[in-house]
Amino acid sequence: MESRGFDFELINIDNHPDAADMLRAQGFRQLPVVVTEQSSWSGFRPDMINRLRQSVAHV
Repeated sequence: MESRGFDFELINIDNHPDAADMLRAQGFRQLPVVVTEQSSWSGFRPDMINRLRQSVAHV
């Protein structure tokens, strides 16, 4: 995300176990988890990053 120029907030679940619990409750089972206004996903997903980049470029 950084190399693509996105502003983001990194939350380390080792330091915030409540965040890990929240993600598990939402059904996420792998990291990283990306949450945007339009969507959310887990795992390394270059396809989703590219879609996000395209949607931001059209705004």
